[in-house]
Amino acid sequence: MSEQQIPAFLERIKTDKTLAEALLDAKTAAEVIRLAAHAGLDCTAAEISQWQATRAVSRLVESGICANGLRWRSLHGPGGLHVQLVGTSASFGLWCPGC
Repeated sequence: MSEQQIPAFLERIKTDKTLAEALLDAKTAAEVIRLAAHAGLDCTAAEISQWQATRAVSRLVESGICANGLRWRSLHGPGGLHVQLVGTSASFGLWCPGC
């Protein structure tokens, strides 16, 4: 799977309240990877600091906040397109293995 699936994953976050709620409450990168895989995205994830997940970036593609408060954004970074999620207790960076 490739980074072309990231926009579809973001659309799913925007429309699937159950997925958005689970991502908001995720506490580990393994949990985020499992949720993303269930939503059709083959990705790698790592916990990142809230500062890293919310600082200004120069290559922002899109960002938003779900109705439940889950903040997300996609950006171009080293190796391709990335997604950052800011949850209740942790923030995560996601990218596709081939990126």
